[in-house]
Formats: sequence, structure tokens, C-alpha cells
Amino acid sequence: MLTNIKNDLMYLLNILESIEKIELYSNDFNDAENFYLFADQLNFNAALNLFANIGENIGKLSEELKNKNQSIPWRIIKDFRNKVVHNYVNLDIFMIFDIIKNNLPNLKGPIEDIIIFEVSNKNFNFEELVASKDSIYYKHINFSKLIKG
Repeated sequence: MLTNIKNDLMYLLNILESIEKIELYSNDFNDAENFYLFADQLNFNAALNLFANIGENIGKLSEELKNKNQSIPWRIIKDFRNKVVHNYVNLDIFMIFDIIKNNLPNLKGPIEDIIIFEVSNKNFNFEELVASKDSIYYKHINFSKLIKG
């Protein structure tokens, strides 16, 4: 694994895409039980899988990037990934729903800010960011926030 800040853009885009999908899958719900039960737990299980993906990508980020952005609770998010993956049966659906509605939105903005900052400081390749915009894999990301001009 390459742990240089210049390689972190794709990991951050993967995190953003996962956040956007979790928000999409949970937008129509106002309570944990309905979210959990909907479509035989399809949205709930998808959200858990995406939380695992977020934690995996955080584990791949360079220490340089994490140290520069210590206001983001990287370790807590990574630990939450471990709980989702290794303690699946004992997860509290109310806690998961609370994280989706109250914590996840607070992560999206800072991730976007990191991308904007690192592109402007030439640590991330602008052309790579622009090319990512056309990828179907990142179709839920609002690139207009990330690409200025």
C-alpha cells in the first residue's frame, strides 16, 4: 500500500461516495425501526456495508493527511468499522440510525474541504479529480463543490 498523501484522493472520493449512498438510502426515513425493517433490511445492510467501506478507506489514508486533519476522528471511525464488521449481530439499530442522521453529515463537508485544499496545494492531481467526475463509480458525489472553475 502506498501511504503518500498524493495517493489519498481516491480513498477520499470512495469515502464521499459511501457517505452519499448512505444518505440516499436513509433519506426517506425518520426513525430507526422503519429504516431497519424496510425492504427486508436491504437499506440498513447496504448502509452497514458502506460504513465498513468508509473505515477501510480511512485505514488506507496516509498518516500525513490524517495528521494534517486531526479534527476528524479517524480512529473512532475506523473503530466503528471494526464494530460493524466483527460485531454485526450486536449492533444497536438506534445507534446506527443516529450516526447516519447526526454524525455522517458532519463528515462529508470536512472530506470535501480536504480535497479542495489538497488540490489547490497540488498534493492531489486536479486532472485525476476531473476524470473521476465522469466515473459511474462516483456518480453520487457533487463534483461542483470540488471542482472550481
